[in-house]
Amino acid sequence: MVNPSTVVLKNYRDSETVSVTVRGVDIKAAKVFFVPKGHPWDEGHDGPWGSKSKDEVLKSYGKHEPVWFSDRFTKTIGWKDAVGAWSVRVVAWGVNGKTVYGDASFFVKHVRWNPPKGPKATRIVGFDASPEPVKAGRKLALEGRLQVARCYGDWYYEWDDYVSVHGGGDSCYDGRKYWHDWYRLGWEEIDVYFLPKGSKKWKYITSTDTNPNGTFYTEVKAFKSGTWGVRYEGNRHLGSSEAYDYVKVVKK
Repeated sequence: MVNPSTVVLKNYRDSETVSVTVRGVDIKAAKVFFVPKGHPWDEGHDGPWGSKSKDEVLKSYGKHEPVWFSDRFTKTIGWKDAVGAWSVRVVAWGVNGKTVYGDASFFVKHVRWNPPKGPKATRIVGFDASPEPVKAGRKLALEGRLQVARCYGDWYYEWDDYVSVHGGGDSCYDGRKYWHDWYRLGWEEIDVYFLPKGSKKWKYITSTDTNPNGTFYTEVKAFKSGTWGVRYEGNRHLGSSEAYDYVKVVKK
């Protein structure tokens, strides 16, 4: 039994172990060869038992009760190994002195994944405009947290007013399945907008920056009921995101 029947490698770092289980009755010893199809079986070997003699292979198994035989053989296939069909030959030595052979195969292929290019996802969580309701002319506190999709292998470097996100590679772009968590996104600008109740036009109010831990806080005066929105514009590496909160304004 050969497992898996198809080895799929996605990049030069990938590898996969192919295993062959040999089982039988009245078998004393066995050996397995893995060879790309079209290559001679004895290539790189000193005979059908490999670099060891048949007696050395048999001896390595020690004493064996000729009732039931089971052993597992493996080979790791890497990016540099041949692509295409591989042949597997099992050579078994029976307790009756006979040599028996068995053949199987598996397939190796490369699948180069070229994900769509695009910025890493960001989000604004926990956005809140408070208090709610608020008296006309009083201050509203706007706060929340900016985060960026965390990819496998990411690391982050922060200095002055800039955050550099590294690692993850193309495998982090375009889709939740390529990243596993969220990370703080500090020193980024958040724009504040207001949409008065009954209006269809957003008005820019002010901007604020996120702290090193991704949080942001600013205060604005509230005069009308409406929706407060915060937006992170992003850049070519980091996607945009936004959040909203409706606040009712009451008379003093």
